[in-house]
Amino acid sequence: MTQADPLVPAAGAGDPLAALDSPTAGGRVIRGGVLRIASYVVGVALGIGSAALMTRHLGVEDFGKYVIVTSLIAMVAGLSEAGVANIAAREFATREPSERNKLIANVLGIRLAVACLGVVAAAGFAVLADYDRAMTLGVLLAGVGLVLGTAQQTYAIPIGVALRFGWLSALDLLRQVAFVALVVVLVFADAGLLPFLAATIPASGVALALAVPLVRGTAPLMPRFDRAEWLRISRLVGVYAAAAAAGTIYVSAVVVTTSLVGTEDQSGYLGAAFRVFSVLVAIPILLVSSAFPVLARAASTDRERLQYVIQRLLDIALIAGTWVGLSTVLGADVAIEIVAGDDFQPAVPVLQIQGIALLASFLAITGAFALVSLHRHVALLVGNVVALVGSIVLTAVLVESSGAKGAAVATLVGEAGLVGLYAIALFGSRAARYDLTLVPRVAAAGLLAFALVFTPLDRVPLLVVSTVVYWGALYLLRGIPPEVVAALRRRGPNPQP
Repeated sequence: MTQADPLVPAAGAGDPLAALDSPTAGGRVIRGGVLRIASYVVGVALGIGSAALMTRHLGVEDFGKYVIVTSLIAMVAGLSEAGVANIAAREFATREPSERNKLIANVLGIRLAVACLGVVAAAGFAVLADYDRAMTLGVLLAGVGLVLGTAQQTYAIPIGVALRFGWLSALDLLRQVAFVALVVVLVFADAGLLPFLAATIPASGVALALAVPLVRGTAPLMPRFDRAEWLRISRLVGVYAAAAAAGTIYVSAVVVTTSLVGTEDQSGYLGAAFRVFSVLVAIPILLVSSAFPVLARAASTDRERLQYVIQRLLDIALIAGTWVGLSTVLGADVAIEIVAGDDFQPAVPVLQIQGIALLASFLAITGAFALVSLHRHVALLVGNVVALVGSIVLTAVLVESSGAKGAAVATLVGEAGLVGLYAIALFGSRAARYDLTLVPRVAAAGLLAFALVFTPLDRVPLLVVSTVVYWGALYLLRGIPPEVVAALRRRGPNPQP
């Protein structure tokens, strides 16, 4: 007897994925994106306090080691994810219900297998690179946390495709709250480097424990190792897996390269700035990934709707990216002082350079998801490999002459290069179009806000006033898409073409 698919609703019930085709999907995505960012900001606010404690507790040298190990694990995470989650979300949003269970169970098996192999490889690299004992053991412990997190993130795929953003936000926040609580306990316990690297194990375990009941009856909980399905998924992922892996690890590769060619102090300063940068660059990922199920659905069923979604996502990326980048440049000294303390002042110009890169990151991430929805995987691979190789080479060259600032410049060049390459792939082939009407309005608002740097305003008031000026000017210039305002006010469904 054929087992019923848990995603096939009972009689009288609606398909949980029907929300993707609903005229309210746009509004739900906008509100859901805001909700996810709000929960993320709360987590970051908690994380800033714990990071400040941890940085001061560990000091420049040990904190540099912490960032090196976590960057190495981030590279493994990129390889284990390798775009599989995005492809799975795209396929989950477009496949018939009978195929969804098989897909998710085998995706879970693939990701767990690759994550375990990646952790072993990372530990081997740590030995070959002559990392000390705490760092090498830390790679293994942080790797266990990665494996648990991989399972939880795979369970989150059907939750996100069904636009259940409240639960996604709860999972994200719970994991961060658990990690922050552990960091605070470890600081007051006067722990060394190793326990901090192991803190992701219980934090990821808590989030995994919450995810299990959420997906029970909606998706399978156990991994499957079906050779035929693995081959089928591999063909689906194919080139995109390599592209996603290169794109995920290339920014972290800058940190690892700096650890090999630079001094411990340079790694520490870059690590402090990179910690802030990595927190902020998650914002566009949250925004666009929230919209990705709708984007994928539109690409397979309605190209006119797809064009509308791409236009609005790029508009939002431009607006939000300009504000986040501007605020990072103006508030870099505040951020570094809070996160790392006075000993890390040389990290301020490093973060300011990375702040400029954030605008490019917003646009590049949006372009990447648009290309995925269109199955333009070769374009992604070319862009990400160029960015990866270019960033590593630039880092090796520039760190020697400019220290940590040189590494930040390598990140900026890599992100800007990605924007250019993605734009050529997306618009040069006429796969989509972009109306530039919004660009001068955002530029004008950004310049007005940046001009406040020449006033006698102190650092924190400068951040507050610049934010008010930016959004106020953008509103007066009619630079905020009306759909966004309507969705946030819940005036009804977003207009769709």
